[in-house]
Amino acid sequence: MPSPLLIWQYLCARLDLDPDNEDGMTTTEVAVITFLLVGAAIVVMGVIYNAAKGNADNIPDPKAP
Repeated sequence: MPSPLLIWQYLCARLDLDPDNEDGMTTTEVAVITFLLVGAAIVVMGVIYNAAKGNADNIPDPKAP
């Protein structure tokens, strides 16, 4: 099976695309994508924090004999 890099290079050559060309990307698009990724990371960290806190709160207290 061909590697994904080989497939990517073939498609770029076949469709006459330059993968290093950034003509279509504007600063606003990059900023919006970055904002969405940061927002998603904050949500994921919140979920992980709540799960860890819930697990820590469920640890039973040791009782003296």
